[in-house]
Amino acid sequence: MAADSPSTQRPVALLAWLSSAGRALAARVVDWEWARVGLRASFLPEQNYLIILSVVVGVVTGLGSVGFIYVLELTTAFARGPVAGLLERFGPAQLVLLPALGGLIVGPIVHRFAREAKGHGVPEVMTALAAHGGIIRRRVVTVKVIASSLTIGFGGAAGREGPMVQIGSAIGSVIGRFTNLSQQNIRTLVTCGAAGGIAATFNAPIGAAIFSMEVLIGRVRTDFLLVLLTSLSSCMIARYFLGNFPAFMAPAYDLVSPGELPLYFLMGTLIGFAAMGYIKLLYWSEDVFGAWKFPDWLKPAVGGLAVGLILRFFPQIYGAGFPAIESALWVRFPWELLLALFVAEMVANCATLGSGGSGGVFAPSLYMGAMLGGAFGSLANGVFPEWTAGSGAYAMVGMAAFFAAIAKAPATSILILFEMTNDYRIMLPLMAAVVGSVYVSHRMSPYSIYTLKLQRRGIDFPGREADAPAPAVRPASTTEPAGA
Repeated sequence: MAADSPSTQRPVALLAWLSSAGRALAARVVDWEWARVGLRASFLPEQNYLIILSVVVGVVTGLGSVGFIYVLELTTAFARGPVAGLLERFGPAQLVLLPALGGLIVGPIVHRFAREAKGHGVPEVMTALAAHGGIIRRRVVTVKVIASSLTIGFGGAAGREGPMVQIGSAIGSVIGRFTNLSQQNIRTLVTCGAAGGIAATFNAPIGAAIFSMEVLIGRVRTDFLLVLLTSLSSCMIARYFLGNFPAFMAPAYDLVSPGELPLYFLMGTLIGFAAMGYIKLLYWSEDVFGAWKFPDWLKPAVGGLAVGLILRFFPQIYGAGFPAIESALWVRFPWELLLALFVAEMVANCATLGSGGSGGVFAPSLYMGAMLGGAFGSLANGVFPEWTAGSGAYAMVGMAAFFAAIAKAPATSILILFEMTNDYRIMLPLMAAVVGSVYVSHRMSPYSIYTLKLQRRGIDFPGREADAPAPAVRPASTTEPAGA
């Protein structure tokens, strides 16, 4: 019979052998003890081992970041295309309904699978570093990608860098636990993953590494080399898939006259007050939504509806708002619209994140800084046209000044703006504005937008030295069940 012929038996035997070998290999890969021993040979010094793992975290985070960006773009195209088409019967109200629909989908997902995925994510990473030994559940990666893509893609006013920080940190945590590292080294890989997420988002490897040290750790430590390696490798992966372009395309600006520096400093102080107002409004909105006797899984839909109402009048705030930022840098908006967009973005972002939507505060802070800075620059140029630059220069500087004030991270703000724009000539005005905004920020509050949440939870941060023991008991929400 044909079934018994040698030509038929050989493929069947080969398939049987491959199946058996595959099952044996899968069993060994799943065997955690074998994996840990195999990955960490006794002849490999610990520091070299950490260097290798930091690069691995960078590559995986870079791939994850690229995947998240693609998913976000597909979600945005789907929302603005087929979904918006189905809502055409509602006329202009279709733009109002999109963010509400996104929130309606996001709420149950976050509520059911990973509640730490709501909000802007960075305080959750800092909580894991300070109180849970760097432990972040594996499922956070998947839930954060889905929730943030839906929130931002359907029009929520939030940034994509917060999700990528949380995704990269979760990747670092998983790899650290998989390779049986100490808790201190797991924290290091979590910090590395956060840097990788920022680097891939803004094509800014140096600024991303400084961000992780300055914001997440609170100081530059000896493992900065590992963070830099992760940031570099993640950025290279992102550049391979997305291209090597600055985050923002902007004209080259320079200091027109030394007399401008006091104006930049004055703008920085005004931005500092505005940034503190934004932090208060964001936490107030979280408190209001938190105290509201309403199902938690429906709250993001209510926040999305509020965002939709704002979008009805200011469509420029849709999603992360990068096109509007570039328009401000290229002086395409009058000062009245710039000021209105600043207010609209602040309210929309607080509604998005306060209600439980998923996204970041980095990009919104750049947006608000660009609009407020551009409005100030337009007025300054109107009063002193001979010795001041156009409003685009002030918008560019305002981006960094606003983030520096909310995060209390002047070094990160200065370096990352340089990397995002490839423009060094604006450095002196940038330093003047950042000094002004951070001075006001420190005078008004000792906490950043990130550490304030930890303070409200009763967690000191950084607050733990490298050799401090981990807490004896972790809250149940951070204990990862099998298959989580």
